[in-house]
Amino acid sequence: MDDGAVVIIQLVLRIVGLFVCVNKAGELNRSTGGWGFFGFVSPILAMIWIHFMKPIIKWDENVNINK
Repeated sequence: MDDGAVVIIQLVLRIVGLFVCVNKAGELNRSTGGWGFFGFVSPILAMIWIHFMKPIIKWDENVNINK
């Protein structure tokens, strides 16, 4: 395979990894910027890792428990 084709495949994989990690991080209430960077630097590892994570639960602050 040509070296140019390998570079293009790697770049496409990194961009796909970036978008997959950012979308999944948003669903899990995690840092989208950090996961996007991780997904670009190491796409295969980041996509596997984020798919096994549990969401961070955001609690409502204005809940009145005395009702």
